[in-house]
Amino acid sequence: MMNSAYERRLLRKHTGNLGSSGSLEARPLTAALPPSGGFLESSSDVSPVMAPPAKKVNTHNCRIWGSENQRVSLEHVRDSPKVNVFCTLSKERVYSPFFFMGMTITGIIYFDMLQEFLIPQLDKDDQEGHIHLQQDGAPPHYLGEVGEYLNTCFPGRWIGRTAPIAWPPHSLDLTPLDFFLWGFVKDRVFVPPLPANFVELQTRITASVAEVMPEMLRSVWQETDCRWDVYRIIGGSHIEP
Repeated sequence: MMNSAYERRLLRKHTGNLGSSGSLEARPLTAALPPSGGFLESSSDVSPVMAPPAKKVNTHNCRIWGSENQRVSLEHVRDSPKVNVFCTLSKERVYSPFFFMGMTITGIIYFDMLQEFLIPQLDKDDQEGHIHLQQDGAPPHYLGEVGEYLNTCFPGRWIGRTAPIAWPPHSLDLTPLDFFLWGFVKDRVFVPPLPANFVELQTRITASVAEVMPEMLRSVWQETDCRWDVYRIIGGSHIEP
């Protein structure tokens, strides 16, 4: 679900091998696809999104698909008021949205969120150490301390740039947060009358995330597995949406 009729994105051929494991999976994005049958029962998907209140729909994470260049230009207002939101998606649940205070998310702020909010919940849900955590290419995700911490919490089991398991860059169509969750949330948040303030905006985001049911997540991961199978077959080449 997107906010526009087309999707525009930078394409890059996927190469390499994600490796096989008895229980594996991923998302937030950077080297290859898991081998057939390597899709695991527990996985995490992480990504921040910015959502401004009131009379503006944020186009972050919007994509314009098309076989030809649509010659589309989008105006962007720098430093507009916005809310920075973090979510983690697994096969069983969506970990409640985390709202960052302030307009800028630094590596240290992201590191603190991992320690105080996300990792304690994952440890509680994953006593046997089967979860694989996936990050995307956001700069705060790659603070040195973040990498060291993830190596400790998920030894050989986290995915992203400079991670033990690499992931193809610019692969929004392969990551459930991008091709499902953020569109699902925005479709419910940005409806008239639009949020008038940050409190109302956060309330709508939280309520939208709460609408994601377990059966929806099962369908999302089946779709993800199907997309990975297609990309394995075509060797990572571009396909029409």
